Amino acid sequence: MIHQIARALANLNIALEFSGESIDEDDVIQILERLGYDLQNLDTESRKILSDSFRHIAPEYEGELRDFVATLPDTIGLEDEDLD
Repeated sequence: MIHQIARALANLNIALEFSGESIDEDDVIQILERLGYDLQNLDTESRKILSDSFRHIAPEYEGELRDFVATLPDTIGLEDEDLD
């Protein structure tokens, strides 16, 4: 189940990040900041599991999207010293 959640979150982030001008940039930033804030409030173990899931599903994507998904844990603030 966690991989499906990670995939849904990755797809949401991709849609917002790569939406071009079809969505107001300020709205995108607010949505991503709120999502990051909510995920950062997960307990340490859940953040680690979700971070690992993003890396696990990253190969399902191609090119820059693969890199985007693989680095998503750091981008949205799931990674910190406690997770290593």
